[in-house]
Amino acid sequence: MTASSESASSESASFESASFETTSFEEQYFSGAALYGDDFDAARIAGWYGVEARDPAEEFAHTAPDRPGYRYEYHALNHRHAFRFLAGRRFRQALAFGCAAGDDVAPIAGQVDRFLAVEPIERFWKTDIAGTPVEYRRPTLGGRIDCADGANDLTVCLHTLHHIPNAGALLAEFARVTAPGGLFILREPISTMGDWRRPRRGLTANERGFPVQWLEERIARLGFTVRQRRFCSFPLTERLGRLMGVPLPYGNPLLVRLDEAACALTRWNIAYHRDSLRKKFAPGAVYYVLERDAVTTPPARP
Repeated sequence: MTASSESASSESASFESASFETTSFEEQYFSGAALYGDDFDAARIAGWYGVEARDPAEEFAHTAPDRPGYRYEYHALNHRHAFRFLAGRRFRQALAFGCAAGDDVAPIAGQVDRFLAVEPIERFWKTDIAGTPVEYRRPTLGGRIDCADGANDLTVCLHTLHHIPNAGALLAEFARVTAPGGLFILREPISTMGDWRRPRRGLTANERGFPVQWLEERIARLGFTVRQRRFCSFPLTERLGRLMGVPLPYGNPLLVRLDEAACALTRWNIAYHRDSLRKKFAPGAVYYVLERDAVTTPPARP
């Protein structure tokens, strides 16, 4: 290498280092270039949960299954975008991650021989989900799932991953514990959900959604093939439900179809950080139905 090329290389390295150091929080995380929390070490992960769970009774009261009058609100949405694609299949074991009392997976219980549930709130634990035996286990701080490689023919994680800082590590765990040819159903928000550095009404302290590109890069890297990708949760759907006198709009098949149509028309407008009114008119979440590729070794954790 010549002196001039060494100098150019040194200048390039210095420029890249300086660029990284001067990248603002907004440029790094609100742009979707990186996922906030995914590179946290053990101490910062513990700190995340220390804030996230400061008062779970208050923060999750409106969705807690033991609340009087509670009804699970997403049955029609789950069927339309995910569960109907499971028709005709039987699953020896299904992993239900963050399933609370299992209301989300109860409609598919008849297709499952046994559930393995990972849920941190022990008062939700039970012995069966809609008549199918279930064994509950606690999640671990680092994301490791207490389960053998390839033990599940079906893995389901609905609207839970965005509460977890090291989401990439958990996605790798889902790949590890899902059998080759098995299915993985994921539903997550696809925006920042606002600036999580400030209090947000109706949200816990740290939760944030995922950039679509970030999700799909990791899905491919971990050995999943996308069988279905379906956008949902248009911002006016819940308001329309209230106007129609429907308290649970995502439990109503007609409103779910209308939501689907609105999302199809506005998917071109998807942005990760929605800091203007125009950006808000877009799907708020995505479902994936993924198939685990045939592999001989488990995927490496990211």
